[in-house]
Amino acid sequence: MGKKLTILSLLFSIFSVLGQELPPVVNFGPNQYSAGNQNWMIAQADNKNLYFANSTGLLEYNGENWNLYPVPNNTIVRSLKVVRDRIYTGAYMEAGYWEKDEFGALTYTSLVSLFNGKISDGEQFWDIEYLDDLVIFRSFGGIYFYDPNENVITKMQNPLERPVSGIFKVENELFYQLVNEGLYKINNGAPQLVIPYDQLGDSTIMHLFFDDEDLSIISGKTEFFSWNGNILKGVHKPVNEELGNPNILDAINLPNGDIVLGTVGKGVVEIDSDGFIVNVFNQENVLLNNTVLDMFIDTENNLWAGLDYGISSIDLDSSFRSFQDNRGEIGSVYSSFEKNGALYLGTNQGLYLRKKGESKFKLIDGTNGQVWFVDEVAGQILCGQDSGTFLIKEDNAVKICDRLGTWVVKKLDDDILIQGHYNGLSFLKKTGDNLEALPMLPDFPHSSKFIEIDERSNIWISNEHKGVFKMHLNDSLNSILNIENYKFSEESGITSSLFKFNDSIYYSSRENVYQYNKNQDKFLKENPINSLISDLNRISGRIISEDGENKIWGFANDGIFYIKNAQLSKDYDLNFIFIDQDFRNIAVGYENISDLNDSDYLLGIANGYLRFNDKEENELNTSINLDEIYVGELDASPNSVRLDEIGDFDYKTNNIFFHFSAPVHNKYLDAVYSYRLLGLSPKWSEWSNSPEVNFKNLNFGEYIFEVKAKVGDNVTESVTYEFEIDRPYYLSTIAVIGYFIIFLLILYFIHVLNKRHHKKSVAENERALKMKNLEAEQEIFKLKNEKLEQDMANKNRELAVSTMSLIKKNEFLTSIKDKLKTSEGSTNVKSVIKTIDKDISEEDNWKFFKKAFSNADKDFFKKIKAQHPELTSNDLKLCAYLRLNLSSKEIAPLLNISVKSVEIKRYRLRKKMNLDRETNLTEYILAL
Repeated sequence: MGKKLTILSLLFSIFSVLGQELPPVVNFGPNQYSAGNQNWMIAQADNKNLYFANSTGLLEYNGENWNLYPVPNNTIVRSLKVVRDRIYTGAYMEAGYWEKDEFGALTYTSLVSLFNGKISDGEQFWDIEYLDDLVIFRSFGGIYFYDPNENVITKMQNPLERPVSGIFKVENELFYQLVNEGLYKINNGAPQLVIPYDQLGDSTIMHLFFDDEDLSIISGKTEFFSWNGNILKGVHKPVNEELGNPNILDAINLPNGDIVLGTVGKGVVEIDSDGFIVNVFNQENVLLNNTVLDMFIDTENNLWAGLDYGISSIDLDSSFRSFQDNRGEIGSVYSSFEKNGALYLGTNQGLYLRKKGESKFKLIDGTNGQVWFVDEVAGQILCGQDSGTFLIKEDNAVKICDRLGTWVVKKLDDDILIQGHYNGLSFLKKTGDNLEALPMLPDFPHSSKFIEIDERSNIWISNEHKGVFKMHLNDSLNSILNIENYKFSEESGITSSLFKFNDSIYYSSRENVYQYNKNQDKFLKENPINSLISDLNRISGRIISEDGENKIWGFANDGIFYIKNAQLSKDYDLNFIFIDQDFRNIAVGYENISDLNDSDYLLGIANGYLRFNDKEENELNTSINLDEIYVGELDASPNSVRLDEIGDFDYKTNNIFFHFSAPVHNKYLDAVYSYRLLGLSPKWSEWSNSPEVNFKNLNFGEYIFEVKAKVGDNVTESVTYEFEIDRPYYLSTIAVIGYFIIFLLILYFIHVLNKRHHKKSVAENERALKMKNLEAEQEIFKLKNEKLEQDMANKNRELAVSTMSLIKKNEFLTSIKDKLKTSEGSTNVKSVIKTIDKDISEEDNWKFFKKAFSNADKDFFKKIKAQHPELTSNDLKLCAYLRLNLSSKEIAPLLNISVKSVEIKRYRLRKKMNLDRETNLTEYILAL
């Protein structure tokens, strides 16, 4: 991509109605810089900051902000000089110097005490120069030399005691003029007369310079003299014929040999080396005031003028020249054309002409109204106007086509011109030098603002609402043989345009550029031009390609651009010219630019035009300064910070403010800035024109602030500032150690509590386990008891069975015995009865029963014996039988006695047990 161009100004002041094209000028009024009206002297520091000796103090301008520093006695600052890091100023009864402190602000040191009372009452210092390491202060009362190394001031001897009207440093020589005494210079520390009073007379010298070997002089009355060492000769200059002899307070030589005069009442006048006027800048065209107190050339060759009211900066080296019609005498320029020095402007008020050598534009009669088009077509100058088409011959206009609004006229072939109107197309037939208007093309009522002709004689027309038409006409141009309509449904047709470039047809909307593809018969946005300009912030779909041009022009928000073929490849080069839309301010969609001659272009703007060329300019030597830094608490007044050391701030002052600037004074471009704060974010911010940034509520930690500037297409190196925000007391190292110790203690207490909890849990678990074991044991005991009970029940059943068997047996034997008693007489019978009795009362049966009963009811005999020790064995037998809940009838056979005997035994047993009558013997025994 080719190197982008830069425009020199966004702000142009009022231009002369005389048609003067002036370089870019910017004005600063007292309300803008917030200081006094008068600016007596100007100087520039190494960091490109500008300083002005203002009526209210020392005024500083860093390209973004103005700062005012009053002198101690609050008087008018008359003079200043920048010497290295010091700014020397002279005022009423005051002289001294300013230096930047560690915070970036200027501090003042007065030198009054070094004058040793030599300052006269009311004395003012009007000039300051620097030569041979000495600072020279000049007042009417004398010349003073200050030695910064020795910090002493000496006054030059003035034996004649004449007022000193001025000092002049010329090629390392110091000249001074004494009132009524001529011009002197200092030679080896002693005064030496150069021009005696009898030749110089009362002329007050305002500017002194060498012209070859002669000493050239410009007086306060714009008189020009030349001194050859012997004779002072007056030199006639044409400027005096045009302006007379205005008073001047300053003059300055330009590198190109021109001289600029700062006049009283006539503004700034630039003359060439022969004395002819080149430019006049005054209150009638550009300046805020006509009285110029001082002038200064900065490092970028801008001319600064300190005025009696305000400050002006003029870029004399600029390739841009502007004509601006703030009085509305011409209007907005919609088209332009220049031939043989005659410049035609098509405006919203008519067609204007300024002939070569003339200074004023004149309206061509009959062209009143909106002019859309003026150009040379087929050797004729044609004008497309709101009411039709005009043929222009010098300053005369002849209407040749009475159609409603002519947008454009193009050559169709050698004899036919095609016109686009508000409501369709028409043609002009060329016969010799005459043009004949043909009828409107039927069946095509569409507005035809843009027309192109391809190699097959197809006519292409674009319409903001219908898209693009391609048509082929019959030979008589009165019928459409074929027509196609290409629509762009995804695009807004407002401000769209049609153009031809490198034999291709293009349609351009604000968003995209479409190229017609012959093979596919459609418009495609996949093309190199669309890719090249896709990142531009275009404000309009208007793209201009003029016949015979090898470039096309487009319009973006912050400038205009052109595309041309690359020299060493088949690619395209994109070149950018920074002219902000706020300055151009032409209606969107009606942008226009014309090729005048020799790469000289004219851009129509809302109230005039801008003339420029597309030659590449030198790169800007841009830089950025970090001016001031403030820190403070939220919602509290911030404090200044030293710029020369790494910042270390308390955690409460975690709000930091940065002020920066890019002092590029010779280019009227807004500097934009991008920054980042490493430690917060590694990303650069979007470009912004704000020269300050603040960060609030930053966390503690280390940070690096970086900022860079972009002026036009030039990006500066970044500047940095490192700082650290301390930890809050509750996050300090001691606090963190304390927190760590507390944390360890907490861990310890948690450990102890966990240990206790663990022990408690273990105890509870053991207790629970014991309970479970006890429950298990109880369950086992229960099971065992159940088993014992079951065994006991089984044994009781066995005992019951055996007892019942015994009872049955004894009953049986008793019954046999009773039967045998009926026949007792027999010896054998008695023997049997005896045997039966023996068997019934057999002690072994009782022993067996007792053993079985003890197995079934182990402790019964112990319990009943313990409660009733007086019971006999027979009583225990009866108790055992009662324990089995046997009736008296069932017990009788067991005891081999009668039932009545059993009852008697029961009665006796009750007695022994001392049971009352209400107690049942069997229930009592069962309850034991």
